[in-house]
Amino acid sequence: MANQRVAFITGASSGIGAAAVTVFATAGWDVVFSARRKSRLDELKEKLQTKFPSVALHPIVCDVNSDASVDSAIAFVKEKYGKLDALINNAGYGIYGSVEGTSLESVKGNFETNVFGMLRCTKAALPLLRVARQQSSRKWGASIVNVSSFVGRRAIPNLSSYCATKFAMEAFSESLRVELWDERIAVSVVNPGATSTEFFDAAEGTRPEGFSKPRMTAETVAQYILKATRKPVRNIYLTTEGKMGLFLQWLAPTAMDQVMLRQVWRKK
Repeated sequence: MANQRVAFITGASSGIGAAAVTVFATAGWDVVFSARRKSRLDELKEKLQTKFPSVALHPIVCDVNSDASVDSAIAFVKEKYGKLDALINNAGYGIYGSVEGTSLESVKGNFETNVFGMLRCTKAALPLLRVARQQSSRKWGASIVNVSSFVGRRAIPNLSSYCATKFAMEAFSESLRVELWDERIAVSVVNPGATSTEFFDAAEGTRPEGFSKPRMTAETVAQYILKATRKPVRNIYLTTEGKMGLFLQWLAPTAMDQVMLRQVWRKK
């Protein structure tokens, strides 16, 4: 149906992505959700479908590192709905390690998923987002929401590769936002802080002592993702520490370097 809103969510087998599926289904959206772990996706559908019988939930195995896999997933959305109201680029992972200590192959792999995966999905989805925009009378006819991080604006030591991928996501988002402005396709970036998910356990390398402990839930982040589809924002920072850090970074970046340096020496 033209008035039924449809979301495509990547990285939905756990954490923020899985929480986003629940939040969008609760709001009455049909959801196509993807990841590489089919069993996790099927479990999530089974859990939610009886709870939300009026919405359609479609688990799709999709590897954002593969052009063919992404094209196949978007082709499913086109065949099923012929449009897409919201693309949620959430798939990604972290790597612990210094600039010197992280191999080039690891950095390339990190960029392949976190940056090029986001670009693949965005490029493939744009034609369907344009269809949704044409059918919508809302100010913003369709939405792209990219899940970044505080470290996409201020890099921190020993997480260099992940920080760089999030900086790249921010840059592409800024360009894309202006490029799509006249088409009424909004581009928002959600910047959570440390969130209670499998991210820390799944990250490559060894997590240094003293890293921030998770202070927010995946469900909280997912609610802000949904809000961004209703009222788009450039960036939304979800922690007080993140907002203060960004203000200090703008006001006195060298002082922010000193804060980071003290943290490093404290860990040592």
